Parts: sequence; structure tokens; C-alpha cells
Amino acid sequence: MAEVAFLFDGGALVDATAAGRRLLQYATSRGTDMARLVAFLAPRFPDLHARVQSCGENDRMLLLSSDNRARLRLESRSGRLRIVLEDVQDDQSETMDRHSQAVLSAELDAHRAVSENTPIPIWRLDAGGHVTWANGAYWALAERAGLSDAVAPGGFPVLFPGVSEVTLPAGATHRLQLVVPDCVDPLYFDASVALVGRERLLTAIPADAVVGAERNLREFIQTLTQTFAHLSVGLAIFDRRRELTLFNPALGDLLGLEVEFLVARPPLMRFLDHLRERNMMPEPKDYKSWRQRMTDLESAATDSGKSETWTLPDGRTLRITGRPHPDGAVAFLFEDISSEIRLSREYRTELETGHAVIDTLDEAIAVFSADGRLGFANRAYRRLWAGETAARRGVPFLEASRQWQQQCAPSPVWGDARDFAAEMSGRSTWHAEVRLADGRPLVCRFEPLPGGGTMAGFSDPPGQSLQPRAVGRKAPAKRASAGA
Repeated sequence: MAEVAFLFDGGALVDATAAGRRLLQYATSRGTDMARLVAFLAPRFPDLHARVQSCGENDRMLLLSSDNRARLRLESRSGRLRIVLEDVQDDQSETMDRHSQAVLSAELDAHRAVSENTPIPIWRLDAGGHVTWANGAYWALAERAGLSDAVAPGGFPVLFPGVSEVTLPAGATHRLQLVVPDCVDPLYFDASVALVGRERLLTAIPADAVVGAERNLREFIQTLTQTFAHLSVGLAIFDRRRELTLFNPALGDLLGLEVEFLVARPPLMRFLDHLRERNMMPEPKDYKSWRQRMTDLESAATDSGKSETWTLPDGRTLRITGRPHPDGAVAFLFEDISSEIRLSREYRTELETGHAVIDTLDEAIAVFSADGRLGFANRAYRRLWAGETAARRGVPFLEASRQWQQQCAPSPVWGDARDFAAEMSGRSTWHAEVRLADGRPLVCRFEPLPGGGTMAGFSDPPGQSLQPRAVGRKAPAKRASAGA
């Protein structure tokens, strides 16, 4: 069999046998001639890379292949390295026929074409963390980073120093970064590891877009956090897994929650359980019904939004509003409405007291809003116009005045009253006297109210001798004759 021998000076091939040159043609990886040969033979001689690097002047080494069918002789002399590949004589060895060799050669070419044209970096590391093989994308990245020129003879550029079995174990995925001169920001990669014999095969998928999206998301969340930090309303956003992902300081202040608890990203139900333990929600009759109520609150907030009012044991009142967010997330707003509820109760009490006082008056009083609808009528009014639609809440002034007119003798007062109620400005209080259908006199009083409302009052004339008069403005001629 023809001798397969190579002579290298540094990393360059200076001489080789014919068989050696044919063999070197199969070494299609990038790098120096020696690096190509080492990468080609490394699968059969796993320690070849380290041995070539450690080979000193006048050293001789003998390496046996992993299948024990070949050996390599390394001889260093006068700064040159001679490598000889020999077959181990074995009577039981079989010579491969040319057809099998052709099939394997074609398969090898196909695998090389795939690895060289794959656009993502792929390389192999030995147990010592040294690169023993790399595809074209890896070499192109090394050239872009300016690392390919300083490669030692027989070696490969190291793109990611520090990557080893400890930092990147098999089966794991790790985020790697590489600084290149033509980019302001580093290039990022997600590297996965697979075991190949005693070596590891690494595949690095570009992750610049993912890193950019993550950075934008962090900046957006920081912006939201800074914005929400000034709100007095407590905010809690739970992701699709119902874990707390965003909250503002007001949430902890309002509910008395520890920052450590919130930072731990508790699930929604754990969050609600913690509120219940701290008496920050209405005390339920039983835990089962409370749990179902919280589940309903979550479901309603996820679907279309939900709002509840909680009266706490400490006397405060909270409004809890749940809103659905994209991607299955849900947000809860916690607002202290104790002052609002207190003011509402005080206003309602004052209103009820005012109505009760007005109900004690003998004068029949009806109050109409700015849009001309009856808002309130006292007991005397309902008694005066008993059984009539004029006392129905919400009845228009026009319809009520027609009811008054039907129960009284003909008079121009009602037309003036309708005009008065329709005016929006320049109004003053005025009186007029009309007679009921049974002949009894009745004094009508019309008052302008703030906001455009109108009050109508009806009472008996004192001494049965009250003459029609205008207050604040001159009464129309027809009003002056209303009681004549």
C-alpha cells in the first residue's frame, strides 16, 4: 500500500506523498493545511489536536486510532513536522471493495456539503475544551471577529472562550455572546450541546432578534413600572400562568403586602389567600364559597372584565376591577374608595333629610330638572294632585302643567309657567293665583333653580285675599289679571 505521509512547516504543507495529497483533498474544512488534516483525522484519533500542539523539537509520537486499525507517527525535526498514516496489519481485516468505498465517499461528500452550507456555526470540542472541527459558518464568524489570522498551526479559532463541560453541559442551552468590530452591540447566540463519542457538538443559533425583543420588553416594563409607581391605585398583572409579573408600590401600601412576597411572583390564588390571611378582603362565611367566588372573579376578569366592592374589617372600602389583557394575562386594580363611599352616604343622608323636611311643609312642591322632568315631589304635592300622572317621577313639565290646568279654571298662568320652565336664563321668582275646579283659590309659585331646574309650589292664599304679584321682574299683563 502506498505510503500516506505529510511534511508541514508551521501550518503549511511543504511536501506530501501522492496518497497523502489525495487524502488531503477530502479534508475540506477551512484553516491551514495542518488544521484541515487534523480536523479530518480527529474522529479516528481523538487526541491528535492536543498531540500536535504539544509536539516539540525532535519529538516523536505514535498514536493509535480508536478502532485500532491505523496509527499515526509524528516526527518533529528542524522546525518541521512529519506525519505518517499507516494501517495496522491484521490478518482478519477485510479490504473494502471499490463500490462500498464509492458509497461512503458520496455520503461523506453529502455530509460535508450540509455542514459547510449550514448558515449557523457548528463546531466540536474535545474533553479539554479545544475545538477539533468547525464548519464554514464558524470560520466565517471567526474571520468577521478577526480571530482566524492568529490561529496556531493545526488549531482552530476559539470564538467563545470559557465554554467547557462545566459552563455548558450536554443537553443544556446557553446564551453566548461575541464581540465583532463591525457591530456596536455584541452578537448573541443560543448554543445547544450534544455528545458525540467523547466529544461535544455545539450548534449556535443567532439570538440577536430574541435578545433585542427581551431588551425592549424589559425597557417597556421598566417604563410601565416607573409610570405606575406614581399611581395611588394598586396594580397587579398576572400572566397567562396566573403568576404575578408586574405590580406597583401602591399595591403593597394599600394592601399591606411585603415586597418580598410580591417579588416572589406568587400565583393568583396564593395572592388572594394571602389577602384573606391578612384580613384584606371581606370575611367569607365559609372557605369553599369564598374560593368559588374568587374563581368566578378570575373567570369574569379574563372574559370581559369584572368589578367588585370589598368592605374590609378595618372599615375601608376597596373597589377591585379585573380586566383581560392580551395573551391570556389579566390585570387587577385595587382602589380605596372609602372617601367616595363616605361622601356618597353623607350626600344621600342630606338628601333624604331634605326630602323629609320638605315633606313636612304644607305647600305642595315639585322640583323639575334642567331637562324639564320631575325629580322630586313632596307629600302635599302628591295629596293635591292625588291619582294624577303629574306626580309621577320623570314626568315632563309640559305634561304635569297640563294636568294642573285640567284641574283648574281656565287661566293664562299655565302658558306663562311653561314658557318660564323652557327659558334657560334671565328668570326670576314669580307668583300667580288660580282657582281649582271646585272654586278654591290656589297660589302658584315658580322658582328658578341652579343648573337650569325649576321649582313649582302650590299653597292656599293667606286670608283668602292674596293678589297676583311678580317677584324680581315685572309680571306680564295677563298674569296681573289672573286673580281678577
